[in-house]
Amino acid sequence: MFFFKKKDKEAPSNEKKAAKSMPRTKKLQFMPRKLDEITNLLNSDIFELTNLEPVNYYADKNSYLQCTFFFQEDYSEVYFVLEMFNNDFRTGSTPYYKGSYDLMKKTVIKFGQRI
Repeated sequence: MFFFKKKDKEAPSNEKKAAKSMPRTKKLQFMPRKLDEITNLLNSDIFELTNLEPVNYYADKNSYLQCTFFFQEDYSEVYFVLEMFNNDFRTGSTPYYKGSYDLMKKTVIKFGQRI
C-alpha cells in the first residue's frame, strides 16, 4: 500500500479561531473588487469596509464579494472576512480581521438594516 503524506496546512490565525467560535454570523454582498486591493485598504484603515458598494445577490450572482461577520450576541466581539465568489463558488478570501460594533453598524446600515 502507498501512503501519501498530507500537505501541511498552515495554522489558522488567532482571529480565525476566535471568529469560528462566535455564535452568530451575518453575510453581506458587495460589488466585486480585487482581493489584494481590498486587503491593502483594510490593512491601512479597517473602516474602508464601509466604502464598498452593496450589490443585490439575486440580481448579480455571477461575481460578488461576500463579507461574513462573526459576532457575540451582545456585539462585544466582532470579526469579519471577505470572500470572492464567482458563480457561487468561493475563489479566494482575505485574512480574518477583528472589527468593532461601530464598523458592523455602519456597514449593515448601507443595506437598510439596523443593529
